[in-house]
Amino acid sequence: MGELVAAAFRAVGSLFIRGMFGVFVKSVLLTCAVLGILAVAVFKLSFVLKDHLEQHYLWAEWLPFMGTMGAILSVWVLFPGIMPVIVSFFDMRITRAIEEHDYPASAQPLTLPFWPEFWHDVRFSLKAVVLNVVVLPLYLVPGLNLILFYWLNGYLLGREYFVMAARRHMPAAQAEELRRQHGGKVLGGGVLLTLVATIPIVNLFAPFWGVAMMVHLYHLVGQTRPSQILPPQLH
Repeated sequence: MGELVAAAFRAVGSLFIRGMFGVFVKSVLLTCAVLGILAVAVFKLSFVLKDHLEQHYLWAEWLPFMGTMGAILSVWVLFPGIMPVIVSFFDMRITRAIEEHDYPASAQPLTLPFWPEFWHDVRFSLKAVVLNVVVLPLYLVPGLNLILFYWLNGYLLGREYFVMAARRHMPAAQAEELRRQHGGKVLGGGVLLTLVATIPIVNLFAPFWGVAMMVHLYHLVGQTRPSQILPPQLH
């Protein structure tokens, strides 16, 4: 796990390199916009339900209050999971800035077409959101909620960010194979990122730190030539 520790510390310095601030502002604004839409939707839904149920149920008059509390809770709970998803749309820009600053002598990265990469980010975003919504009831179970939250989001973020960094230098299949070879470190980095992302204020910077950590981790463990990490049957 030495490489993971080294990558985590190097990633702190990467937060201050040129180009990071602009991506940070855009990511925060987009995250606030997405969560704002969600909060308004929950709030509006509570009034719609009140209008339909108040004639039959006395407790329906509390629905607007419950909707307000639900909107606030949704924003609080989902922020750590949503912002990394938003940042994933900027991950290539962040990675390029880090590699130009810290690894200028690294091999020329592969040219990745815009639209396939864009739809890849969309699919990851939808998967992360849907999985968190599906398991939301389990988040109410004490003990299990913490284990599930950190494992699920740690796995998703660790895998996405590490493979993203590796795919700049090798085909997707080889990047995934490298991720499997270092699965424990990648999962550990993802869980660490998810943990940091739950700390107020710090969670604003956590996704950028997470991307930087996985870029550094890739360069620490993935220095072998792409042909060297192919599964034996592919040679």
